[in-house]
Amino acid sequence: MKNLLTMILTVLFMILAVVPNTFAQDISQRYLPEGAIARLGKGTIEEVAYSPDGTLLAVASSIGIWLYDTETYQEVALFVGHTEGVNSVSFSPDSSKIASGSRDETVRVWDTQTNALLHTLTEHTDWINSVAFSPDGTKIASGSRDNTVRLWDAKTGETLQTLTEHTNYVNSVAFSPDGTKIASGSGDETVRLWDAQTGELLQTLTESARRHAARVFSVAFSPDGTKIASGGLGNTVRVWDAQTEELLQTIRGGTDRVYRIAFSPDGTKIISASWSKIVALRDAQTGKHLLSLEGHTNTVDSVAFSPDGTKIVTGSWDGTVRVWDAQTGGLLQTITGHTLAVYSIAFSPDGTKIVSGGQNLLSDGILRLWDVQTGEALITKSTSDIYSVAFSPDGTKIASGSRDNTVRLWNAQTGGDLQTLKGHTRWVYSVAFSPDGTKVASGSVDKTVRLWDLQTGWILQTFVVDTWSYSVAFSPDGTKIASGGSSLSKSISLWDAKTGELMQTVPTSYVYSVAFSPDGHQIVSGGDDNTVRLWDAQTGELLKTLTVHTADVRSVSFSPDGHQIVSGGDDNTVHLWDAETGALLQTLEGHTDTVYSVSFSPDGSRIASGSRDGTVLLWRVMSAEQPTEVSTTAATLNISPASVASPAIAEPLELSLNITGGEAVAGYQATVQFDFTALRYVESANGDYLPAGAFFIPAVAKGNTVQLAASSLTGDSNGDGTLATITFEVIAVRPSTVTLSDVLLTDSAGGTTTPEIENAEITAPTQLPEDVNGDGIVNIVDLTLVASNFGKSGTNAADVNGDGVVNIVDLTLVAAAFGNTAAGAPGILFRDHEIAPTRDQVLQWLQEARRLNLADSDFQRGIVVLESLLKALTPKTTALLPNYPNPFNPETWIPYQLAKPAAVTLTFYASDGTVVRTLSLGHQPIGIYQDKSRAAYWDGKNALGEPVASGVYFYTLTAGEFSATRKMLIKK
Repeated sequence: MKNLLTMILTVLFMILAVVPNTFAQDISQRYLPEGAIARLGKGTIEEVAYSPDGTLLAVASSIGIWLYDTETYQEVALFVGHTEGVNSVSFSPDSSKIASGSRDETVRVWDTQTNALLHTLTEHTDWINSVAFSPDGTKIASGSRDNTVRLWDAKTGETLQTLTEHTNYVNSVAFSPDGTKIASGSGDETVRLWDAQTGELLQTLTESARRHAARVFSVAFSPDGTKIASGGLGNTVRVWDAQTEELLQTIRGGTDRVYRIAFSPDGTKIISASWSKIVALRDAQTGKHLLSLEGHTNTVDSVAFSPDGTKIVTGSWDGTVRVWDAQTGGLLQTITGHTLAVYSIAFSPDGTKIVSGGQNLLSDGILRLWDVQTGEALITKSTSDIYSVAFSPDGTKIASGSRDNTVRLWNAQTGGDLQTLKGHTRWVYSVAFSPDGTKVASGSVDKTVRLWDLQTGWILQTFVVDTWSYSVAFSPDGTKIASGGSSLSKSISLWDAKTGELMQTVPTSYVYSVAFSPDGHQIVSGGDDNTVRLWDAQTGELLKTLTVHTADVRSVSFSPDGHQIVSGGDDNTVHLWDAETGALLQTLEGHTDTVYSVSFSPDGSRIASGSRDGTVLLWRVMSAEQPTEVSTTAATLNISPASVASPAIAEPLELSLNITGGEAVAGYQATVQFDFTALRYVESANGDYLPAGAFFIPAVAKGNTVQLAASSLTGDSNGDGTLATITFEVIAVRPSTVTLSDVLLTDSAGGTTTPEIENAEITAPTQLPEDVNGDGIVNIVDLTLVASNFGKSGTNAADVNGDGVVNIVDLTLVAAAFGNTAAGAPGILFRDHEIAPTRDQVLQWLQEARRLNLADSDFQRGIVVLESLLKALTPKTTALLPNYPNPFNPETWIPYQLAKPAAVTLTFYASDGTVVRTLSLGHQPIGIYQDKSRAAYWDGKNALGEPVASGVYFYTLTAGEFSATRKMLIKK
């Protein structure tokens, strides 16, 4: 029974180590920093943007770029890599890429399909405030606090132009709809227009001699490119003529500043987000107020229209993204979970909860109570900015110190108000419970530390300091109070908690944080000299100075056993130290802004850190008290096969995690690392090695790793076998490796061992002669390449049989090899509709192949494939398909298919039924007219050759007796 209990405890430990909580499968937990086991909160909201195809919503945040599916509004990806917060995000016109601008002074370009980082653009020397793709997707513009606009090649990442006329921060950039101009808005109170090709300054938009009359935060072109709207300080939106520089309209309203503006896709409306909590929708022509979007509880700093103009999305400092009906103003969807700065955190005494206090701006603050296992916010309370939080020793109460000069007591179960302690005359920066829970100490900007009796709410003591008190801490026996702050004397003060007597002053730097060791013999402090200092609490002697931080140290804490110290600071890092030797044990990096608060869990196994980036991160601490001694074993874990040629793109790759020489194995854990630019993790499953009924813990996939674990409660296994199978999808055919790390085996008694490990390699496949373009699979692409090289002689990849000429024999051999890959896996017939051959071409190829009448079996198989291909290209019904792109400007393609030959006509109508244009396409044979070389094309002009206006249009296809109509949208 004892062994079974030990084994169960070991399994529970492994579950905690590998899958630390039940929300580990969420997107928010996949892309965690190394060493982190969970993230609470999604960071701040800086900007929102719809993808042009309307399927994705991007949110630029302080920790990365979140992608949401616009059907479900669930997270589908998180792009991490910026080392500081992301200020701006922009989709490429085809929605395949995202550009992001960050406070880390870089612009980064991401692939929305693979999540891969494509480019890092590094020539700016200050924050990037705004990024924008050109309408054709070939360029990226960025505006920075270094006062410049830079123009980049979107494909190569090379700098094309640097625009240097602004004399203050560039806050916003936008391309004109035709891509020929760039507008930029700046803190120098100007809007400037630039030539997007040459970088020449074309115009500076001014309001009389007073320029824009205020700092400019946002600029936007109207869809037809004739107007520019700008917003900034001064409660106004200004609308300018893009050609003449004339100020056409000044729309007043809002409070203090306009952060974002946007035209509706049809150009008839303007929406603005300002310092106020209300978003205003106005008529773009008259400035008349049409709608107010009300519901946010804090500043709205970002807005965007959906591509079809039916929805509006807003992002707010209240931590929500909201989607609204653009016609009625009705709220359609609310995305929650985003958070502003976290100033203070504390674990509950039982370790199951964390309380955080932080910023919500507009003089609002947020207190949240989090469930450590699920990551759920159990309680959210709004109040003034909260600078400090603490749990009472019995876990029933929470104390907070805030910007409203009060100390508040909250019910830790319900969040209800228990008590408000008033007496401080300035902000309260720090609170601490006495060890018996009967008192609270508080430190304030009013240059006092106060001691409160929680039974009566009275002030028991007022300790006067020489300036702000940033931190207070009780000694473990409750007899002393230590305080530190930005004191003129630069010292830590030690007070008698009963008499109020100043017992000792320890000279040091500005002190942001102080904490007693669990035995009360030492005090640790963090200050503005980038150091952590350890002091003798009796004599005030400086014992150690720890010097790895590169900026102010904001928070320090002892582990419950006193053996370790944790610190966090302005360098965005968390450091773990040996309290006895001062040795640096661990550096935890992952926050993108100042770490204001750090705390150990009551059992010392985890660290929580709260940051200005709006998140709390939980980190694992491997301590000496964690169960079982680790020893080595003769067993070997390996990835099988050890070497395998990469399958084709989109094909599965299945690998096995095998064990050889196992002895008394009852469970395991392992981290599998792979190249995420070549492979995408799909799933994993339990193998047959462990006894029947073994529990396979759900895999944790994050970034380029998959964490696997399983355990049996009914016995153990010996010898060789398969622990798990892992399935990937190939996203790029290239050499790569799959490696193992953090591998442990456990026995039924709870002991753990570390086996030898053997990794695997993925090799590039040997190219088949029929794989003309070398992408790892024989398909329609290769067939078309052979057809395009017909008649050519000499060395040519399309000469499949090597007879010196490309002809119908080569084409038929490629058809015979359809679906083959270098790795022997089945392939996909069609991958790229843009290069699909026509039915007439395939019919001609088939006729020529039949005339040759070769008896070779491969050749005959090729004829069968060509017959199948002909059948696939012969539609059963005539149909009109959706135009693409839609919305469009200035051109679109209209695909269709014909089940029988017919004279084809396309007619375009305005929304009132007026005929705009008629295209007579002539008599067309049976076939699929889908790619750009075959589909009908409309340049967006009427019968007189004039561009038509933005709006909804209809198109009707007439083919013999067939007629069908669809809707399209022109957005300029």
